[in-house]
Amino acid sequence: MAIPPFTSRELEDVGLTRHHLASAVDAGEIERPFRGVYIPSGESGDVRARAAALARVLPPGAAIARTAAAWLHGFDVRTPGAHDKPPPLEVVVPAGTTPPRRPGVVAYAARLPPEDVANIGGVPVTTIERTALDVSRYCPPFMALAGLDAMARAGVVQPDILLKRIEEWRGERNVASARRLILLCDPRSESAGESWTRLRVADAGFPTPDLQIWVPSDTERVYRLDMGWRKRRIGIEYDGLEFHGSSEQFLHDVRRRERLAREFGWQVIGVHRGHVLGRSLDFERGVGELLGMTPSITRRRW
Repeated sequence: MAIPPFTSRELEDVGLTRHHLASAVDAGEIERPFRGVYIPSGESGDVRARAAALARVLPPGAAIARTAAAWLHGFDVRTPGAHDKPPPLEVVVPAGTTPPRRPGVVAYAARLPPEDVANIGGVPVTTIERTALDVSRYCPPFMALAGLDAMARAGVVQPDILLKRIEEWRGERNVASARRLILLCDPRSESAGESWTRLRVADAGFPTPDLQIWVPSDTERVYRLDMGWRKRRIGIEYDGLEFHGSSEQFLHDVRRRERLAREFGWQVIGVHRGHVLGRSLDFERGVGELLGMTPSITRRRW
């Protein structure tokens, strides 16, 4: 039977003495991820195990927040370069409470009413709605939008409610950018890459594209495009590595887009991570050329 996280005051509850605990720690059977709390060895790299351990020593009213809270709710808002590491343990404590200082933990004090705290497996975590609001304020914009889209797609948040709630922090840091991301949130977006691409389109000042477009029409379905402008017959597709990474898939995409142009009159741009993540404006210039518009930015913000 697995031993749950425990503190040094709970030795009897897990059937250990101080001598046994010291021996188990020396033998590498038990480890101490945080001062005063212990877990079985090998679990310190697991976010849920570390969160459960940290919960044992959090001050009253505190909760796991932001990136770690999103993870515990089932949504990954880590940046692509951070996928080889677990999300950082971020904690929010009620305003007026001193944030805990522990290695590997980033803690903040903020307004945190009890209704914004949920319980996941015995761990206090910001509710999915509060987590979405925090993600919109504090995560990099492209990952924040991807997270918001995914949450909306799963039906666990409603953009109109988020838009009302963000005003609770009016005048505070990052609220204007969060409001903009919530307005851009769309549950029809089916991948993080599509969300990143839409944010590039918005940042460039181009018209908002429609999503999941059937060509030639919704009643006669042949091809579906990630996004685009129906009246202009201009489309954009995000080619993720999972489904578009091989040479065979590349050739299939080329033939498919040639047919879209030849038989249906659609001009379709295929983009990948390198086009939408980074500093180059090639994507914006390419889309702008098709739309007959000049990007409203001279450099990218992210």
